[in-house]
Amino acid sequence: MIESTAETLLERIDVIARELEELRRVVLAQVQPPDKNLADQLYGALGQGSWGEYELNLDWQRFSS
Repeated sequence: MIESTAETLLERIDVIARELEELRRVVLAQVQPPDKNLADQLYGALGQGSWGEYELNLDWQRFSS
């Protein structure tokens, strides 16, 4: 009985390890390259608008005060 319980637990651990490895691959595939500009990442997350609508100087003035 103990041996079969241990085998069951080890099998479940193996399944979990495989699932975690797959999840790790998915997360790594979605990570942006570290050299990408943070502003570009945030702008891309919005998915709308254009760079022409964005006034850099106004935002710098707003956040600096």
